[in-house]
Amino acid sequence: MRKLIGSPNATGGLEFTEAQIPKSLPNECLVRVTTFSMNRGEISFAQRNEYAGKSIGWDVAGTIEEAAIDGSGPQVGTKVVGFCTRMDGWAEYVAIPSNFLAPIPDGVSDDVAATLPVAALTALHCLEKGTRLLGSKVLCTGATGGVGLFAIQLAKLMGAEVIAQVRKPEQVDFVSSFGADNVIITSNGEAAKQFAPYRLIVDGVGGELLGNLTKFVAKGGTIVTYGSTGGDETTLSTSSMHMNGGQHTLYGLALYTEVEFETASSGLTRLLKLVEQGKLKTHIGREGTWEEAGKIAAEFLQRKFTGKAVIRVLDSK
Repeated sequence: MRKLIGSPNATGGLEFTEAQIPKSLPNECLVRVTTFSMNRGEISFAQRNEYAGKSIGWDVAGTIEEAAIDGSGPQVGTKVVGFCTRMDGWAEYVAIPSNFLAPIPDGVSDDVAATLPVAALTALHCLEKGTRLLGSKVLCTGATGGVGLFAIQLAKLMGAEVIAQVRKPEQVDFVSSFGADNVIITSNGEAAKQFAPYRLIVDGVGGELLGNLTKFVAKGGTIVTYGSTGGDETTLSTSSMHMNGGQHTLYGLALYTEVEFETASSGLTRLLKLVEQGKLKTHIGREGTWEEAGKIAAEFLQRKFTGKAVIRVLDSK
């Protein structure tokens, strides 16, 4: 079979190689991949020398080719979406534990389902770290990204007043169309003061912005940080953690360990139901065949489009 691997000197850090079809463990299903989606994290990894020659890819959709021997998981022929924690999904076939797979409802396409695993699961776990969100203010940073767009919608479904952070004026209408009640345009976070305090802040930017946002948390509120596209280092004033009544929580979220609390299968099933009901939508900003994967990955890193990139390995049925 063919698969994509990291190659720092290639376009987008990706190139094809030949490999054996993986052999599944007793609790794993063999999935024939039809579609995958890209995340900034894995594309960034592919640019590094230490990832040269290594498999890549978290989010996939496809069809069960071989069911799990232990009887767990979907049966042969079932359309599924999966989270590949070994980051080996961008291939014609991949073996995935059954508790990291969820059947795709008839009304949901492979393309849409493939956008859910990392971005939507991350957004879901971030929102569920908040408490008493009904009628409270939730701030979502990096709102034009995959996680940000899902977070806006899930926060609205939980009854929150949602404020979205973007960097450019031309992005305001876009995030508003996904349900944001108000939008702030800021790179350093200071403009968030306008709608503060916030019961929950979902942040994927980090850097200076994260440090400034700690001043705007409501009593008993939480900041969840899941990424740092704006930089890994920030300056944090400890006094800000006990302003506005204190009792603040700063939570570092890693999806790999969040699925220890709820399986990826369960979380994906919940999200797919919302998609099927028309309550949750995705934004596919770029799509193509996997022959174009390197080019699309490069465009992703250069922020030439918003939302998710979807790549087709086989024609979706």
